[in-house]
Amino acid sequence: MAQHDTTGAETGGGEGTAKALARRLHAFRSLGDNCEFGFVQRYGGVEPSGLLRFSYTPLEDLIRGLRCGFADFGGPGDLRLSVSAGGTYYCHSLAYNIWANTGHPAGSIAPEALLEREYGRLAHLKRKFLDELADGSKILVRKLGRDAPDSGFARLAEAVRAHGPATLLCVTEAGQAWRPEPVRRVGDHLIAGRVRRFAPAEQAWEPDLEPWMHLVDGAYALVHGAGPTRLGAEAFPEALALSGRLRRHVGRHREPAISAFTRTVDPAGFDRDAIHVFSSWVWIPEDFSGTRIFAAAGYARLGWRDADLSRRGCWQRVWAAGRLRPEVTAEPIGLGMVGTRRDGFWSIGARFAVGPIPGDAPEPALPRPPARFPGQNLLARLRPRFP
Repeated sequence: MAQHDTTGAETGGGEGTAKALARRLHAFRSLGDNCEFGFVQRYGGVEPSGLLRFSYTPLEDLIRGLRCGFADFGGPGDLRLSVSAGGTYYCHSLAYNIWANTGHPAGSIAPEALLEREYGRLAHLKRKFLDELADGSKILVRKLGRDAPDSGFARLAEAVRAHGPATLLCVTEAGQAWRPEPVRRVGDHLIAGRVRRFAPAEQAWEPDLEPWMHLVDGAYALVHGAGPTRLGAEAFPEALALSGRLRRHVGRHREPAISAFTRTVDPAGFDRDAIHVFSSWVWIPEDFSGTRIFAAAGYARLGWRDADLSRRGCWQRVWAAGRLRPEVTAEPIGLGMVGTRRDGFWSIGARFAVGPIPGDAPEPALPRPPARFPGQNLLARLRPRFP
C-alpha cells in the first residue's frame, strides 16, 4: 500500500536534496533488461538488493518467469557460470535465460564457491522479490525500446498484477529533445516516463543520469502522493567555493594527449559518504580538433556528462560526480581535454557541490566568445590556473 510522503517534497526538505533522491531510489526495483537501472541507483548513492538488479533478462522469459513465480529459478542444476568479454563471471539461469553479473572478476574466486554463493543469494532474493510483488511496496522498472511492441509490455503488466498491486514503470527514450516532464499514469498500477537516451547495450554503466533522476523523482511523487523534489542547482549545496569566472583553456602537448585544468583537494575535508559533483559550462570553438572535453570529481567517476563535440559555438554543461577516496591525500576536480596545444575551449560557472547530479541551471547570460580560439602565444600569457 502506497504511503503519503511529505519529507523532501518541493524543496528537498531538511534532509537535503541528495538524501531525498537516495531515499526515493530505494523504492524502486529493476525488472532486468540489462544493468542500466542498477547503475542509476549506484550513481545515486544507494545499493538496494534486488533479484534482477544487475541482470540481462529477455522480456518473454521474464513474463514466463513471473507467471510461474520463477519456480525453477535457482533450482538444482539451473545455474551455470561463464566469463564475459570483459573478464567478469556471469551467472546464467538455464530455466529463464537470465544472465546476472556477479561482480567478481574471473580468477578472483573459486568457481565452485561462487556458484554455491549464487544459489544461496538467489534463493533469498527470490523470496524477497515475490514478497515485494505481493505487497506492492516497490515500483518496478522496465525499459521499452523504440522498436519493441507495446503488446509485450501489456503482457508484462498483466503478469506483474497477478502477484499483487505493485506499480510498473515503463521507461522509453525521448531523444535529444528531452526536457523534464511529468510521469504519466497510463493504466491500473502502470505509469510511464521518458529519459533522453538509454545507455549503450554493451555499456550499461553509462546511463544518462540527469533524466533518470528526474524520472525517479517524478514516478515516486506520483505513486506516493508526494511533492516533487526541487532539482535546481541551488538545491545542491556548494562543498567548495570556486570563482566560476570566464576562463580560457588550451592544450599543453604537441601530440594528442590529456591536458588537465584542475586543482587538488584533500578528501579529509569532505564527507566521505557523500557524492560530490563538479560542473562547468563550456564553449567549444568551431576550429576545435580535440577528441574529448570532460569533467573530473576525483579519479573514480560515478555519473558524468562529457561535452558533445558536435555542438560548437554555444554553451553546454559538462559534469562528473564521484566519491572522494579517504585513503588518498589528494583528488583532482576540474576540467580536462584530449587534444594538442592547437586546441582550446572556454569555460564559466565552475561549481563543486554535494549531490549525484549538478542540478538544473540556466545557460550563462554572457557575450559569445570568439568563433575561433585565440592564438597560442596570446593564451600563454593569459592562461590562468584552474579553477
